[in-house]
Amino acid sequence: MSRLFNRFGLAIFGICACISVSVSHAETVIVGGTGSALESIRQLGTAYQKQNKDFQIKVLPSIGSSGALKGLAERSVDIGLIARPLKDAEKAQGIQATRLVQTPVVLATSKRTEKTISGAQLEDIYAGKNKHWSDNTPVRLILRPLNETDNQLVSALTPGMKSALEAAAGRDGLLTALTDQESADALEKLPGSLGSASLALLVSEKRKLEVLTLNGIAPQERGKVNLEYPLMKPLYVAAHEDAKPIVRKFIAYLQSPAGTAVLEKNGYTHEFR
Repeated sequence: MSRLFNRFGLAIFGICACISVSVSHAETVIVGGTGSALESIRQLGTAYQKQNKDFQIKVLPSIGSSGALKGLAERSVDIGLIARPLKDAEKAQGIQATRLVQTPVVLATSKRTEKTISGAQLEDIYAGKNKHWSDNTPVRLILRPLNETDNQLVSALTPGMKSALEAAAGRDGLLTALTDQESADALEKLPGSLGSASLALLVSEKRKLEVLTLNGIAPQERGKVNLEYPLMKPLYVAAHEDAKPIVRKFIAYLQSPAGTAVLEKNGYTHEFR
């Protein structure tokens, strides 16, 4: 009995040792950045991890493009997910970025009976000239910080939109969400809500919101991004020029047909206008 127990104990010890060695050899790649891409990258990281046992991914909560670039500069992030091209000062730090895909920035609401909005209507709502939906129930705006990419894109919709956004930001009683996830949470919870969001976030996180057509143009048709839609936000993947091989390999996977297929399923397109 004791010999059998010893053999059994040694076998278990051997299995545990193998598992321990396997886990210890896996390198963790830390990814952070724009909230709209987090769930898609998490899905891709999980798929890649199944094929590559030496790889583990850690996706940080939303830190935005600026947080990703700061993390890259401080070497606390391996891959940054950013929604704009690099500035010269960032390139001088040895950071490189590749434009991967783009996704529509949409107007979303919890009000299921609303289906469309125009640029002129949206401007009036932000400016405070119109505070009601078509059935006379109140519109409850969810704002984002003025320097956010979504607002920069929306501000170009009409000549007066930039001033309207600034007026909304200065109005008392309106909620300003600091991250993409906080904004989506508020849009879902607040009756009569209205705000901007990335289609990729809404699709990948399965958010229960109505996506409005904008000036009669839908952001997606038959499950594919509509390139005629006027508001598009790019996704760049950024890393140091001397990034570890495992980081480079994962970025290559994101650009591969398998990676692109997951991204397109989640509301991105690799086509650009």
